[in-house]
Amino acid sequence: MKILKTRVIQFLLLAVFLLKSLTSQGQTDINTKVSGKIMNSSTEPSSFASVGLFKSTDSVLLKGTLTTEDGNFIIQSIPAGSYYLSASVMGYKKYKSQTFTVDINDNKKLDLIYLVKESYQLNEVVIKSNKPLIENKIDKTVLNIENSVLAAGNTALELLQKAPGVSVDNKQISLRGKSNVLILIDGKATYLSQDQVSDLLSSTQSSTIQSIEIMTNPSSKYDATGNAGIINIKMKKNQAYGTNGTINISAGSGRYRKTNGGIALNQKTAIYNFFALYNYNDNIDFNSLTVDRYTTDMGQSTFFNSSSFAKYQNRAQNFKVGTDFNISNQSTIGFIVSGNLRRSTTTQSSINYIGSQPLKIDSAVVGLNKGKNPNNYLTYNLNYKAILDTSGTELSISTDYSSSRGKENHDFTNQFLDQGLNEYKTPDAFRNYTPSNADIYVAKADFSHPFNKNTKLEAGLKYSAVRTDNNLVFDHLLPNGSYNNDVKRSNHFLYNEDIAAAYVNFNKEFGDYSLQAGLRAEKTNSTGNSLTTANIVKRNYIDLFPTLFIRKKLDDDQTLGIGFGRRVDRPDYASLNPFVYYIDQYTNQYGNPYLSPQYTNSYEINYILKGKYTASLGYRKTSDAITFVLLTDPVTKAISQTNMNLKGYSYYNLNLNAPVTITNWWNTYNNLTLFYNKYNSDEIEGAPLQREKLAYQISTSHTFTVDKQTTVELNANYFSPTVYGVFNLKSYYGVDLGLNRSFFDKKMDIKLAVNDLFNTRGKRTTYGSFPASAYDIHTNYDSRVARISVTYRFGNTKVKSTDKSGTAADEERRLKK
Repeated sequence: MKILKTRVIQFLLLAVFLLKSLTSQGQTDINTKVSGKIMNSSTEPSSFASVGLFKSTDSVLLKGTLTTEDGNFIIQSIPAGSYYLSASVMGYKKYKSQTFTVDINDNKKLDLIYLVKESYQLNEVVIKSNKPLIENKIDKTVLNIENSVLAAGNTALELLQKAPGVSVDNKQISLRGKSNVLILIDGKATYLSQDQVSDLLSSTQSSTIQSIEIMTNPSSKYDATGNAGIINIKMKKNQAYGTNGTINISAGSGRYRKTNGGIALNQKTAIYNFFALYNYNDNIDFNSLTVDRYTTDMGQSTFFNSSSFAKYQNRAQNFKVGTDFNISNQSTIGFIVSGNLRRSTTTQSSINYIGSQPLKIDSAVVGLNKGKNPNNYLTYNLNYKAILDTSGTELSISTDYSSSRGKENHDFTNQFLDQGLNEYKTPDAFRNYTPSNADIYVAKADFSHPFNKNTKLEAGLKYSAVRTDNNLVFDHLLPNGSYNNDVKRSNHFLYNEDIAAAYVNFNKEFGDYSLQAGLRAEKTNSTGNSLTTANIVKRNYIDLFPTLFIRKKLDDDQTLGIGFGRRVDRPDYASLNPFVYYIDQYTNQYGNPYLSPQYTNSYEINYILKGKYTASLGYRKTSDAITFVLLTDPVTKAISQTNMNLKGYSYYNLNLNAPVTITNWWNTYNNLTLFYNKYNSDEIEGAPLQREKLAYQISTSHTFTVDKQTTVELNANYFSPTVYGVFNLKSYYGVDLGLNRSFFDKKMDIKLAVNDLFNTRGKRTTYGSFPASAYDIHTNYDSRVARISVTYRFGNTKVKSTDKSGTAADEERRLKK
């Protein structure tokens, strides 16, 4: 391990030298710099103040930076000329220096700068400054990406790992130790599976992102789904006329290759705004699985040892094309077409040893599975937005139609071996053909009215209709080479769901207090119909989801807040489908049409110091908790994968977040989450269940600024042993390392990165036991991947990206693919 770390450091230093040498050839270094220190009027250093250097001839911004925690700043590589300096920070008057001149190789140190505290009188003072990197608001934490060093060379998925309390692992996004997170883009859910969301974010450049909003207890404005909270990624908007674009390409390798590339275009005129995005991914991954389990019935035990290796190739095309037309100065109408076209192939081999004693083989089953999973998802959106009066009253309307078409099919072959591993009976060959169709119709309207700068009312309506049609055709291969349909293992399932929602949200600031109170009502009608078994399950219910946030400013540096919210998680459509999907005679999975929604009440207290250090204490109580389980048939000894409702789930957490600037070239973001999970159920496999454990996760991200063009990033996280539903999970950790170099006046970025440097994150162990069975599961996936990526920006780079990613239909995200 020590030798490997030494090699990594040597590689990193060599890479920095090579990249610097590419741009240093034929250039003359400009060693001119301007430095200084900024103080508050109270003679304390002004931390993270915004500093800009402007040309005195035309007031054009040349360069900008932020002060360190001790108030110091340095602006380097400045051409000779005449300049003035501007400095600003929230709550203080903007500072502007006298004009001064710098010469080549000049090291100009300015006199100590004192900021004057801003006064507030008659509501006439307007304070304008750059936003801090991290803002803590009454109902959310905001990571401001725009104009920060994080905006260069990262993807949206990489940025999420830097957000307080957020972790990304094997394409799974979790918030404070909970994985059921609703991902929004521009306030709307992506309506994609977890893997597809991760692929989309991996192909989205951070330079197109304005901010990331983290809501552990969202307001009533948002859909009530997602008990872990909401992460909202806000994209930049075009604010100037012109045309620009971005091209990105990436190549990497773990055990297998990973490639992706894409292009984004934007054009804005006085009449319209056009935007287009296309990304292509072609990745090969693997997953290995080893399961040791036993079952006991009437004193007789059976032991299973199975292992499998699956290789996947995923090709996906994501695109988005849209335009906005300015009907007037106060109203805009827009149209968007977006899609995700995926082609996936799978080859999986497995062997299952069976015996009456451990390590004793009585028989074995050898399996081979080859499958294809093509899926097309398209969305059409029409939207309208208008400012209704001079006070800023706003109305927005959005309508959508989405369709998903899948044609998954798999061919299985199982061979049966005796104690000597010789074939003793005819192999069992069968196939599953599972076409699936979904149509989603959504309409929503949102209204907001500010009574004054301290009071605002929000209200809205939404209606969604989902129609899904899933079919499973199970065919046996006959000796003559033809297939015969097995009606007992085939099924046809229809699911319809209609949700009507309305919300109201009231915001008020008075003195040192801030208040936000809201109420959301959702009426749900659903019908699950198994045509094959004539089994119909209908539900019709109305739910109310209140939210409340109160915040008190204790003094200039301290803020205390409390929050409450109620949320729901409805079963996804695949989990309700009662198909019994056979992998072999000992392994199958099926849906549960009787799954009920789970409801969560969330309580939270948070403390904020100096606007950036945060501590929060939370408690969540979930009833009818939906969880994934493994059940064993005592007669056939087969293991079944399904979902069921547990009696309850309790979650306690303490979260600490601290961004720390060690020097002006070394910045860190650190997060610790301590949490306690407790699951209980009246009965699973004939016995009550209780799983509980105190656990924690810690993450740290470090950014090293080598020079003006080069940054190095180091990220590490550790997850302690924990429990999830009926499972016990062992600990794991991972380290990521990256190097970014800018070229051509920061129009091009080249990044070298290694995810999971020590190949530890992909290896997991899960175990569990019941009175009549127990299992030990070991998994591994392609987690250590080295990548090189190139991003190039062209055209008018001052034009900000417009990507109206969110639509109304995007909020119906429970369709699994």
